[in-house]
Parts: sequence; structure tokens; C-alpha cells
Amino acid sequence: MTTKEDNPYDWFFLGADRLKGAQALFKAEGVTYLGIEALHEAVERYLKGYLVSKGETLERTRDLSRLLEQVLPFHPDFERFTQLTDALTQQFWAQHYPGGDLSDVGSDYPVLSKQAEELIDLIVNLVPPLRSS
Repeated sequence: MTTKEDNPYDWFFLGADRLKGAQALFKAEGVTYLGIEALHEAVERYLKGYLVSKGETLERTRDLSRLLEQVLPFHPDFERFTQLTDALTQQFWAQHYPGGDLSDVGSDYPVLSKQAEELIDLIVNLVPPLRSS
């Protein structure tokens, strides 16, 4: 399988894989740093896929808050996910490289996971389904 950076459905495919991994890890182990990273990466890929679906050129960033700023002009419902993107971005960076404060990483995982799924549902519902040729 070959994926393309300009295909939103490829971004969604890879995001769904990250989300599935985050959910499986949480079910098996509870909160883990890898689970936070996988949840962050799932949201990142869906936001990037949405931007691609709108014809936007992607910025190479891991900052979910920055990505949310870029999708806000397209739909007002994105505004309610500001806390999610801020929290996930902060927790991602805290655990991604040594030197961060890990004390709160994952403490709100169930809430973050639920909000991430709501954001993903919004994105999927805003992008037309893939049509077969």
C-alpha cells in the first residue's frame, strides 16, 4: 500500500490506526506515556487530513493547538476542542523528551480520549466519504 500526503483519507487511515493502538493500550495497561503519544498522533493525523481535504498546505508541526487554529476558520464547532489540543500537546511534549514534568501526564486520559473521539467524529462527518471509481 502506498499513501499520499495530499490524500485526507490516508491521514485518516493512519490516524485510526493510532487511535486503535491508544485504545488497546489503555484497555490492557491503563494510562501510559505511549498511550498519550498515540492519542496525540491520532488527533494530529485527523487534523492534518481535514486541512488536506480543504486544499491547505500542511505545516510540519506536532502542535495540535496550532493545527486547531488552522481548522477553526472552516467550522465553528472546532472551537470547543481548544482545551483538548492544548492539554494533549503539553502532555505529548512532557513525555516525548526527557526533562518534562510527567506528574500530570495521563491524569485526565479518559476525558482526553473521549474528547479526541468527538473531534475525530466531527472531522469524519465534515469530510465527504471516499467514493470508489
